Amino acid sequence: MKPVLEVAGLCCRLGSRTVLRNIGFSLGEGQAVALVGANGAGKSTLLWAILGLLPSDGEVRIFGRPRSRDGLARLGVVFQNPEDQLFMPSLEQDLTLPLLNRGEAPGPAREKALEALEAVGLAGYAGTPAQRLSLGQRKRAAIASVLVSSPSLLILDEPTAELDPRSVRQLTALLNRLPVARLIASHHLEFLQATTTRALLLSEGAIAADGPSGSVLGDEGLLAGAGLI
Repeated sequence: MKPVLEVAGLCCRLGSRTVLRNIGFSLGEGQAVALVGANGAGKSTLLWAILGLLPSDGEVRIFGRPRSRDGLARLGVVFQNPEDQLFMPSLEQDLTLPLLNRGEAPGPAREKALEALEAVGLAGYAGTPAQRLSLGQRKRAAIASVLVSSPSLLILDEPTAELDPRSVRQLTALLNRLPVARLIASHHLEFLQATTTRALLLSEGAIAADGPSGSVLGDEGLLAGAGLI
């Protein structure tokens, strides 16, 4: 299994505080990996450091090479707030904008946008602005907005935040259909058990456990020690 993401010796300081300490792991093609930890454990900080949005020490390799603009272009990042990604007058425009910006013709760009919306169960909403959708629909539309560029790795930050149980079930089914590698940061343990096969447990800025999702997320003593239960 070829690695799509490799992290070694990653450390991050915010002011005088060390937020991440010697983080190391790899993620292979097609793998679905949970990044779990209590609030303040460093999950979002780690994602931002991987993406180069926060200064850090250590090594990040994407698709076997040091992090670069070309490598980052092959990632699909879904932020916690879908409004960060959906701001055009219609979903179709939200999805075609990145394709047009990289030089694709309007016709093929529109076809890809409609295919991505269909993939997330929003085929009938191409002309609808995101603000008219439910939060669950906006979360799925945000995923479509990155799927349209055919990423090789999806990174999702707290995708179930504020979702009702029905929307969580729909999101779970969607993610389990996707063939691409996924790194999902969340503290929603049931959701992670249903959508991942491996879990990284962050505690006080370090990886406290790395193993099968069922083992890590089912270990009450481990989770209690990390402040998750």
